[in-house]
Amino acid sequence: MIEIAYPTFASGEPRPMKAAAIRGIAAALRQQVFAGQAKPIDVADFARRTGRLQVNGRTVRVFWDLAHKVHDGKGLPVLGICEHDPEAPTAVMISLDADLVDEPELWRSTAAHEFGHAVFDMPAAMGGGARQTFRSRRDHDRTAVPIDWREWRADEFMGAFLVPPYQLAKAFARCASIAGTALHWKGVSNVSTPAVIASEAGADAISAITDMLAEEFGVSSAFTSVRLRKCGHIVASL
Repeated sequence: MIEIAYPTFASGEPRPMKAAAIRGIAAALRQQVFAGQAKPIDVADFARRTGRLQVNGRTVRVFWDLAHKVHDGKGLPVLGICEHDPEAPTAVMISLDADLVDEPELWRSTAAHEFGHAVFDMPAAMGGGARQTFRSRRDHDRTAVPIDWREWRADEFMGAFLVPPYQLAKAFARCASIAGTALHWKGVSNVSTPAVIASEAGADAISAITDMLAEEFGVSSAFTSVRLRKCGHIVASL
């Protein structure tokens, strides 16, 4: 049984959380699911390990479908979907389209994003007896509309689940050393964190570090670049 807890309103909806809190929950959950397991994660193994959750005391059964085409309510293809039907009060279904999600990095990120919805959004829907659905699209443009906090939360969860901050810090220090880049140590939330100054390290060294880490965690270089900057490993100055 995987246990998860976070602050909620009386309705069961999550209270607003800062990115650091979401990342902490994701990293702790990653440790429960894959303690001691090699990176990158295997999605089929991920699905097998996360079939039963205890979220703030509520049982959530997660059923994964990794073998069929996935469409939204209008019949349009989507990368993945997380849904709850009140006729199955304790069940959540996560479906990924193996043909549409044709890159290993996207396969992992879509799985982790939809799982983030199962963790944070579905318990309240289950408690209220409401149908709820979240979809991932390849061409979804969030810049043209006000921020969707549920999608933002699922993205923050996904980032830290696939690349846990504590693992990233250790791997970053090692890869920076391999690249011959000088490390600086700075305090972030009372933790000494390795960092490189972008102008000092140079674009080639940062690219090499990023590519090494992307391969190690099984995500894209662009994804890794975002994680490095969000976690404070690539800085403009100290």
